[in-house]
Formats: sequence, structure tokens, C-alpha cells
Amino acid sequence: MSSVVGMVGAQELRPQVESSTNTSATVAFSDQMTDGTSVTVDSVNTSDGGFVVIHNDSLLDGDATGSVIGVSEYLEPGENENVTVTLFDGVPGATFDRTELTEDETLIAMPHRDTNATESYDFVASNGSADGPYVDNGTAITDSANVTLETAETTGESFDVSGLSASEVTERGDTLNVGATIENPNDVADTQTVEYRFDGNVTAREEVSLDAGESTNFTTSVNTSEVASDAYIHGVYTREEGEPAQIRIVDEIASFRVTGLTAPESVNVEDTVAVNATVSNPNDFAIEQPVEFRFDGDLVETRTVDLDGESSTDVQFEVRAAGPPGAYIHSIFTNDFGQDAIIVVETPSEGPPADGDDGDEGMDGDDGDEGMDGDDGADDTDGDDGEDGTDGEDGTDGDDGEDGTDGEDGTDGDDGADDTDGEDSEDGTDGDDGEDGEDGEDGEDGTDGDDGEDGEDGEDSEDGTDDEDGEDENSSGEDSDEEQADTPEDA
Repeated sequence: MSSVVGMVGAQELRPQVESSTNTSATVAFSDQMTDGTSVTVDSVNTSDGGFVVIHNDSLLDGDATGSVIGVSEYLEPGENENVTVTLFDGVPGATFDRTELTEDETLIAMPHRDTNATESYDFVASNGSADGPYVDNGTAITDSANVTLETAETTGESFDVSGLSASEVTERGDTLNVGATIENPNDVADTQTVEYRFDGNVTAREEVSLDAGESTNFTTSVNTSEVASDAYIHGVYTREEGEPAQIRIVDEIASFRVTGLTAPESVNVEDTVAVNATVSNPNDFAIEQPVEFRFDGDLVETRTVDLDGESSTDVQFEVRAAGPPGAYIHSIFTNDFGQDAIIVVETPSEGPPADGDDGDEGMDGDDGDEGMDGDDGADDTDGDDGEDGTDGEDGTDGDDGEDGTDGEDGTDGDDGADDTDGEDSEDGTDGDDGEDGEDGEDGEDGTDGDDGEDGEDGEDSEDGTDDEDGEDENSSGEDSDEEQADTPEDA
């Protein structure tokens, strides 16, 4: 690199010993690789002889003496080429806490004079009062270089082993698959032996060839049919490295159970749904197993759950209810068990309508149309019945007819059609209302119940029966039947 002028501390800017005005120096210091213990200065040319000193970059912060990490032997006046300077050693008055560079650095080469003519570098020991630098216009002459640590070639190192993969628990009779990463750390290609051991015994051995820095995956398997249920140590090993692990062979691995699935019964479209459940390990040993969450049958997520023997944990899955609106089944499954639930996805506007006010109850229809029964009284022949004075007194039963308040039931309003008068037979009960003795026989007016079928009372004029009623001047009980047409039941 080019000489650097003006990059030194204040101490070195101050000449310590008056020198001849014709003293001069040059220095050339190139970028280079180093093992960290020394550097080489390309050339140093001094008019009066002296030394070439190596400073670290603390010189730029003004530390003129503390920045010195190496110094050459005394150099005769003139040009000196390829000057080797040992670092962190041989600097009179300096102490160091290391013996070599530990990282890449920028170092500075600076020619110094031998101002006390001792051919010994005394600048640090004299705290800068002797053997100061060559200067140009009051500034020390320097050159800097980027010094890079070189990496020593690695050879003969054992292959590395990492990333052992194998089940921690295997059912007896199943195949145990084992894998591991083998890497060559050397700077040259090499071939080495890789072994797999189960319960201390080699069950697989392979010669593996790898280029410098290359890695490969070593795999093998074990048939556990003849292996007793128990815990074992197994692993993959190279010449000096290895990765062991514990494996347990069991008669059976029971599936995790799922209980307590909880989730909302309904959500809106685009809502995020959280589904929770408890997963438990019924085995008496630790193991990991997959747990699935499915929505509408589709797999949303598979999670590996690791549980100690006979322990449990809560799991939560989330899914966005994308829709469309409708009922969906969602599930949490383990290897052999699971739970399902139904969730309704609806639009925000859906849901039961607000309760409206109950409508006013319809007015009961007036039974006034029962006037048709009044027409029965207009039967010419019934007119003769009217002469039954006794029947006239049955007007009390007419009051019973006012029980037609019951008749305000809209249905009774239909009685005007007298088709329902057939039910007048039940007016026998109203006959009982008349405890008029003679009305009591109205209970037998089942026949008049037939009159109820007299939807055609207008034809009563032809009712021979009514003619007989006319003769029935003393049969007021039967005549009262005619009056009974206006009983509460008819109404």
C-alpha cells in the first residue's frame, strides 16, 4: 500500500533528537497472508539506519507506544528488502497478552531512527523519548497493509458424526431405522470407516469416502423381532467421533387419547375458530406421536406432541371459517382415537329474528246468527207450541240461552247452520240446568238432538212431531225442548 502520512499519534509527531536535515526514509508494506506470528515488510530504505516497527491500528487513536506489536533487528543505512518482523515478541519495554494475531487486521509499518546509537530499539522503554520515527515535514513516514490470517491445511482428522435420527421407542418386531450425518473436516479427500452399534455390538460397518468438507447421510436398520423388550444404547461412530442415544423396545405402543374437545357451536364467516382438546399418553414411557386437526374432513395441521408416560397436555388448533355458510364437522385425531364436533358457519346477518308482538286475539264471532233458532219459534206448527204456557215459562231456559255468552265462541256461531244442532243432545245438560222438573226430561231430548239436524227447521211446519207437541199441552217437558234450542251449548 502507499505510504501513509499524518496518521500517527501526537507523540510521534514530536522529534525527540535533533537530526540532520538530510535524513530520510521510505517504506513499502503489502497486503499479505500470515500465520499470525510475523509479517514481512517489502522494503525499508533509511539514510541513517535504524528499525522498521509494526503498529496495530490503535496508533490511529494516538497510542504511539502501546500500539507497537513488533520491531525488526537493527537495519544498516540504505535499502533493506523482505524484512521479517516477529509479532508480540522482542519489543524492549513492551508486554503482551498473546503470541499471535487472532483475526484479520490492518497493520502499519513505520521506519524508526537509532537516535541513541545503541542499535537497540528504545522507543517504548523510553516512553517515546528515544529512537523516534523518520518524519517528513513533521509527520511520521508509514505504510499500511491488510494482514489476513491463513488457515493451516487440515489433514488426518477423524470424520465427524452429527444428527442421529431414530425412534426413541419401537414396538418389538418393527424395523428400527437409523440415520446420521458423516462429514469430512479435512482439507483433502479421505476414506474412513463408519460403524453402527446396537447394545455395544457392531451391526453395520461401511467404508465412506468424502471429498474435503463433504458430508453424507449414513443409514442402517435393525430388525427387532429377536430383540427382547428393554432399554438399549445404540449409535453411529467414526474413528474418533460418535453420537449415541437410548432406544426402548416395547411389546406395544398405545395410541394417545383425545378427550374434552371444545369449540364454539356457531361462528360467522371469516371468523377464526379456536378448537381445544386434551391429549393423553396411556403408556408408561415417554413418546411422541402426531396429532391431527381436520375441518370438514380436510387436514388443517399435524402437530407432533411429546408426552411423558401417563401424562397429558392441552392442545389448541385454529382455523379460519372461510364458508360458505353451513354446518361443518371438525375433528382432532391421534393414531387410533379422536373426537368430532359440529360447528355452524353463518353470515353475520343470520340468526333467529327478534320476537314480534303477539297479534291481537281475534274477536269471538257473535252468535247472533243463531237467530235461525229463533226461526224455529216461527214454525207455524211451533206456534201451537207457543200455547204451551208451561213452555212459555221455560223462558228461564231462555236465560240459559243467554249462556250463549259461551256461544260467543266463534265456533258456536256456526251453530246457526243448525248442522251442529245435532249436538243439542248435549243440551240435556242444560236440561239439567232447568231444574224445572219438566225440563229435566229435556235430557231425553236426544230426539230433539235429531231436531238439531233440522238444519231445515223452516220445515218444522211439517213436523208431525211438532203437531204432536201441539197436542202435548201437558208435556211441557218435551215442548221445553223446542225452547231449549237457545241453550248455552247451542249458543
